[in-house]
Amino acid sequence: MIIELRVKNFRSIRDWQSFSMLAENKVKEHDKIVFENANQNILGTAIIYGRNASGKSNLLNAFRAIQFMVIESAEFKIDKVIPPFEPYKLDDSFEKLPTELYIDFIAKDNIRYVYEIGFTATKIIYENLKFYPKSQPATLIERTHGEPIKYGDYLTGRKKDIEDKLYDNQLFLSKVGTDKLDGLKSAYMFFSEGIYISTFHDTKYDNILIQTFTNKMAKDDIPYFKENINSLMRVADTGIDCIDIKEVEIDVDALPEEMSDEKKQELVERYKHKIRTIHKKFDGEKEDGTVEFKLNEESTGTIKLLAVGGLILEALADGQVLIIDELDKSLHPKLTRALINIFHSKKTNPNNAQLIFATHDVSLLDNDLFRRDQVWFAEKEYEGHSHFYAISDIPNIRANAPFEKYYMSGRFGANPVINEVELNFQF
Repeated sequence: MIIELRVKNFRSIRDWQSFSMLAENKVKEHDKIVFENANQNILGTAIIYGRNASGKSNLLNAFRAIQFMVIESAEFKIDKVIPPFEPYKLDDSFEKLPTELYIDFIAKDNIRYVYEIGFTATKIIYENLKFYPKSQPATLIERTHGEPIKYGDYLTGRKKDIEDKLYDNQLFLSKVGTDKLDGLKSAYMFFSEGIYISTFHDTKYDNILIQTFTNKMAKDDIPYFKENINSLMRVADTGIDCIDIKEVEIDVDALPEEMSDEKKQELVERYKHKIRTIHKKFDGEKEDGTVEFKLNEESTGTIKLLAVGGLILEALADGQVLIIDELDKSLHPKLTRALINIFHSKKTNPNNAQLIFATHDVSLLDNDLFRRDQVWFAEKEYEGHSHFYAISDIPNIRANAPFEKYYMSGRFGANPVINEVELNFQF
């Protein structure tokens, strides 16, 4: 579970900005959607609003940046530039400063960790990892560029073996993916398996997701996954009675000759299972059997629901953090609301999965759906840098305030200023 993310000098985020999933004591409404874990009261969902180019996606991409660094930097070559180094560009002095990321989280072992890194285009400036074995934090690793790495008493194992193979542009924690160090395994696994970030919006990406879930259903990797996705399709009123998995024949001889047999077999295994949607067929008003559709015969919204629904079901099964840019894209507002409520119920979310998403759908700005500390706004200052705040940070906003009305009237800020008079096009 995410407790807090802090970001500095990343894209439009210039100064330290904090995004918190910690439930605020002063906010008393909807206490049933607050989950207790590792002695922390944590929110199951958060929603982010803001005008275009305000920094919403940049905040979500900060999650992606730290995840990428943990999973991928172990494989960086000695001279490789660090891809997530994207400093604030509207002030030249920041191009020489490191991007800094801080994340406070609870891993699968139900232990709280705090991980912070700072890096430039070519090197890790610092990397610190602490955890809470009891009520107080304890150091696991403490690393500063140019100095020997310090290790806490709790961290045992062959640490020097990793340190000796570490390049300046690689994270120590990233090496745990290939070099066994049990004391850091849970922290590493949080980034490799505990977070899923979706910031792409095209149908091609949705189809890739659906193929992944199709293969998992064919292998029965996730218990009750097929039953649950069928239930979701029916509840969403898509017209789909159920989905089926068919094994299709792939002509290996049609694949390029230069492709190795091993690669050909890999492609066959990846794409041999396909989803087919089953609809009821009618003779006039009388049911008359069923008819099978290929996926490309379904609507964009149905394809989107299959992709997002798969992500949600996997997150619920594993207790993942699911981060999505524009969750509501191509989905009906009532359906989006139903998906959010899945995360708000202990019955449907027994493993404390979290959902964090950005949206423009103001119909979701509803005090029946969200607490004041769950609704966040991205605002861009005149100088071009972003800052973030929740409704609970705004003074004198009551729990029963009309969130949508206040937002659209500008009371919450984070709204575009559109001067239609200046739309003086010339033709």
